[in-house]
Amino acid sequence: MTGVYLRGGVVFGEWAPRQSDVDFVATVARRLEAAEVEVLRGVHAQLAAYSSVHFDGPYLLASDLASDPRTVPPVPEMMHTGKLEVLASPTWIIAWHELARAGITISGPELSTLEIWTDEKALRAYTVENLDTYWRRNAEGLTRATPADLPTDERERDYLLSHCIVGSVRLHHLLVTGEMTAKSRAARWALTCYDERWHRVLTEGLHLREGTGASTYDDQTELLADIRDFLAYVVEAGTGRPVVPADAQ
Repeated sequence: MTGVYLRGGVVFGEWAPRQSDVDFVATVARRLEAAEVEVLRGVHAQLAAYSSVHFDGPYLLASDLASDPRTVPPVPEMMHTGKLEVLASPTWIIAWHELARAGITISGPELSTLEIWTDEKALRAYTVENLDTYWRRNAEGLTRATPADLPTDERERDYLLSHCIVGSVRLHHLLVTGEMTAKSRAARWALTCYDERWHRVLTEGLHLREGTGASTYDDQTELLADIRDFLAYVVEAGTGRPVVPADAQ
């Protein structure tokens, strides 16, 4: 390895002990061979045994950072699922811009000395597309969800519900302000500019993510309905197209 760099919420000053991952980009001296990828899998298995925190990120050449990430060949990347896959990822558009704007150098050349590809139009287009695909599917799925569909593990449940609230609003924050930020900070921004109709569910998203304060929802069906309506609002606000309920398609 020639360098290790942090991105994600931590570079914007945020760490949620119950939910945050360590998002990194590691640079290597040359393309890794199959045997070296297996060594990496072993390294990450040791990390998983050492800590419950997820370490997620790709291993690529420093020169890859100077290129449009959509042109970078598949490389090993540790995923949130706990698996190391060899792939190309459109999410690197986000990674490159986070590194360029706020990345933290752990080892290797300072990020300020590296050439990092950025394109504001591409970043915005990717953000809209993400809302219009991944988040729209989530919004449509919530139209038929019931409390019985939620994970039985409390931590998984809290992550899923908070992700739908603060994860989606972070994208809308970027489209409105042009700035990148962390999830909870985006939710607090929304509390200052979204209609009061959404303040309760935004506050719940912060509670679920940070484990602070008390929930104002006694009824899980009511909470799911508010998350459903909120996510549909964010998707429509970001894409200009309403969410069609699953049973109406």
